[in-house]
Amino acid sequence: MKIALTFDIERDIPTVLDTYFGVRVGLLKILQILDNFNIRGTFFCTGNVVEHLPEHIKLIERKGHEIACHSLNHERLNQLNFKKCQEIIYQNKKIIEKTCQNSEIIGFRAPKLRPPKFLFRVLNNLGFKYDSSINSHKKLKYYQINNYQIQEFHPSNLNILFRLPNLISDSFIRKWIFKRNLIILIFHPWEAIDMKDLIFNQGNMFNIFKNVFFRPDRLGHTGNKFNTGLSNFIKESISRKAEFVSLKQLISE
Repeated sequence: MKIALTFDIERDIPTVLDTYFGVRVGLLKILQILDNFNIRGTFFCTGNVVEHLPEHIKLIERKGHEIACHSLNHERLNQLNFKKCQEIIYQNKKIIEKTCQNSEIIGFRAPKLRPPKFLFRVLNNLGFKYDSSINSHKKLKYYQINNYQIQEFHPSNLNILFRLPNLISDSFIRKWIFKRNLIILIFHPWEAIDMKDLIFNQGNMFNIFKNVFFRPDRLGHTGNKFNTGLSNFIKESISRKAEFVSLKQLISE
């Protein structure tokens, strides 16, 4: 069994908050967890985070992790035309390459896992080798993938399990993750910090209402509980002889 831990490096809950505490603080906690187990992950970075906090992104690179693209400002790319989408991904790639000069940028993930149908054409034009945006093999038929040598690594967007109470999350993790040959998990740096104060202290009452009633997972099990859950998952995975890989490693294999 192989497990790829991937992290979408963006501002705190895009469309809800416009802050970077997750990257400033939570990212460091995540990097420490990976250091503790000598694991290398894949970090999909938005261009605006790279520009705001370049030293944090350089730290990811120095620790030997893979850097990949995640758009400029977490735009909904499936709502854009071909020219605009290609320009955004091009600028994202160039910003990262300027900051992380020792990294080859070959991977992409669309924000919210909502890629445009012409994504593979764009990625081919810009020299990418893989995508990790389409969460089901069955959905590939909706995308224009013919004649493009882009490999698709289907992400399993199960990160919410790590923000649920242990009895619930442990059951689902064992059922869905430990029975697969390859699992690609998605996390965010804001999950590694306590989100309650950030959410309740914002001025937008509608966003507060949405998070309290529709996304309670963002309130009760972020921060230390999430970090402990992630560490325990890694420990159990290692005990089950799982191999942790970056997505770039899968390309080379």
